Amino acid sequence: MQSSLRCVIIEDEPLAQELLEKYVRRVPSLQLIATFDDAIEAFEQLPALQADLILLDINMPEMTGIEFLRAYPTPHPAVILTTANPNHALDGFDFGITDYLLKPIPFDRFLKAIGRVKERFPQAKAGITPPSPPAVADQPAPELTNEFIYLKTDKKLEQIRFDDIIMAEALGDYIKIFLPDRFVVTNLTMNKLTENLPADRFLRINRSFLVQLKHVKTVEGNSIVLTNGRDLVIGSSYRDTVKDQIRRWLVA
Repeated sequence: MQSSLRCVIIEDEPLAQELLEKYVRRVPSLQLIATFDDAIEAFEQLPALQADLILLDINMPEMTGIEFLRAYPTPHPAVILTTANPNHALDGFDFGITDYLLKPIPFDRFLKAIGRVKERFPQAKAGITPPSPPAVADQPAPELTNEFIYLKTDKKLEQIRFDDIIMAEALGDYIKIFLPDRFVVTNLTMNKLTENLPADRFLRINRSFLVQLKHVKTVEGNSIVLTNGRDLVIGSSYRDTVKDQIRRWLVA
């Protein structure tokens, strides 16, 4: 059965609320089912609304958007944060948001965020809401995972896709991330970056370097050569883990 994505707006600013309502109504694949100017009221009513998407403001009295996400049970609907301060949006990615919109919100940027929701939930591409699967006792809910992270680079938030990361190098309090055609530098620890990358695709080879397995061209002794030509040494305390991970793909 075809239907639109059921959308809820949680926004306490009247003008921003009005603009979001206008944008939602301009998109045929979206259906506005409720608007709240109070996050606490939305928190209480949302479970009964069966929403697919929440447009959630961060800066609200009594309960902020981040507090809302922290308290709301998972799995929750797809979430797009709205904010006047991009630094506040970073915390939202810890709770699995799909995107954020920086106020004032242009319509083309709104459409791009909706497109990301549809990428994350393929059934939404045709405006189709799939039927609920039959209940199965003790069956865990499937996890919804992104194929990208957001990093602060040069005073802005930038989306970096996992597939584009060749390697990362620790530089004191910063990380240098190598992409196919450039590199970016962000204020981040290597441990924090590693925690936010898929463990089956990325591998620490020493204290200073992390690599993506698909970009490992050759392994010889304690040396790894990457597709970008870099020759890196596997640290002694990392050798067993690295070799075990690579053996998983060995065809013998």
